[in-house]
Amino acid sequence: MTFWESGVVLNGLLLAILLLIAGLLRRALGRAGKLGIPDSMVAGGLGLLLGPSALGWLPIDTDTLESLVYHGLAIVFIAVSLQRPAKGAKGGGARSVAFMIPTIAVIQAIIGVTVVLGFILLQGEQLHPGLGLLLPLGFQQGPGQALSMGQSWEPGLVDGAGVGLIVAALGFAWAVFVGVPLVLVGKRLGWLKVGDTASTVLEVAADKELVAPAGAMERLGVQVAAIAAVYLATLGIVSGISELLEGKAQFQNMIWGFHFIIAGALALGVRALLTKFQVETPLNDRMLGQIGGTAVDFVTCAALAAVNLVVFQNNLVLILVLTTIGGLVTVFASIWLARRAFPKDTFHHAVMMFGAVTGTLPTGLALLRILDPEMKSSAPGNAVLGSAGSLVLSVPLLLIVLPLATAGWPDDVVGALLKSLGVLALYLVALLLGWRFLGPLRLFSPLRIWPEETAGEKNLESATPDDA
Repeated sequence: MTFWESGVVLNGLLLAILLLIAGLLRRALGRAGKLGIPDSMVAGGLGLLLGPSALGWLPIDTDTLESLVYHGLAIVFIAVSLQRPAKGAKGGGARSVAFMIPTIAVIQAIIGVTVVLGFILLQGEQLHPGLGLLLPLGFQQGPGQALSMGQSWEPGLVDGAGVGLIVAALGFAWAVFVGVPLVLVGKRLGWLKVGDTASTVLEVAADKELVAPAGAMERLGVQVAAIAAVYLATLGIVSGISELLEGKAQFQNMIWGFHFIIAGALALGVRALLTKFQVETPLNDRMLGQIGGTAVDFVTCAALAAVNLVVFQNNLVLILVLTTIGGLVTVFASIWLARRAFPKDTFHHAVMMFGAVTGTLPTGLALLRILDPEMKSSAPGNAVLGSAGSLVLSVPLLLIVLPLATAGWPDDVVGALLKSLGVLALYLVALLLGWRFLGPLRLFSPLRIWPEETAGEKNLESATPDDA
């Protein structure tokens, strides 16, 4: 019998068991289990510890897990996008997400380039510029992108793929070990009250909406089928675009890499058409939210368990300095920018964005579920809408800064890094100015990290979604 040779089935079962164990641990630990660490992150940590990267007790296949992360992210976007948009899940909030992601990526790139340049000047040793650029790649794009770019810089960047995975793993560590305390500290300081949603608990749907008529497909099955249909259409669109770009491997990889944005945009279009023409639909927001939440759990668990820890003794000090400075600045920037750019569900956005810019979007959504278990605040909707814009605004970083910084290797590394810093500084200023005039950003208003609620925010409930 060869049925059990499928890696997807075995690894899917292992993820489910790990999530179950994490849930049981939370219950068994009593008060300690109520600290708010998501079960998905605990499960992912267990998978990393028990998997081939550490103890080797579980037959986890990292390639299969990376595939599950890839497809699971698209499912999350589709499930969120097919729901009726939450109040405030468009307009200024989505624009702020679109600007905030590349803004923090540029800040991280500046830190990475500066740290590498400092090590070169202090030690007199030639270091590959890609070491610093792996900070935004590993923190924001996750293990896949960091591994891919690190590998493309080899052999100049020794063990580039492994270093990329290490940076991504440390990004996840920041998301978990700083993100969860951030939620608890924010609650204690009263930050959750500022611009908060009146109620993030989803109303229980009427029984008639959950029970299928005699002979009809179960309601849950309808939601799964709708998600599958959108994803199949996404596959067709991405495949078609990829064929048009034949011979341009870099652009083909980029299209396939950002398939989840196309999936989310397509789902948003379907939902908008159904709303515009007032079509009666069996789509159920509660069930879609549960499917999306389940996908977030599995994706987060898989992403953490898939990290391949390698020995990085030769770059230990540099990587720790790089990620420590990058992590500290990232948590400060996430709080500062969110408080001044999201008048509604402010702390929800701060938590989600911190998780997204340290451990990929699923990690941000997993942290968000501590505050918003049903994902009914405006934050997930804004993330879906804003992510497409963030991709467009990130193009200069991907296509200009990365090649510019690495072009000088090995002849003129210092010169290339200095040029990169200049371009990054101009890029950052352009993003902040664009955000200021196209979104609700008030960068220095006021200088306290978390100012008191303003009169405008107190009256936010009466504003239209576009005003928010």
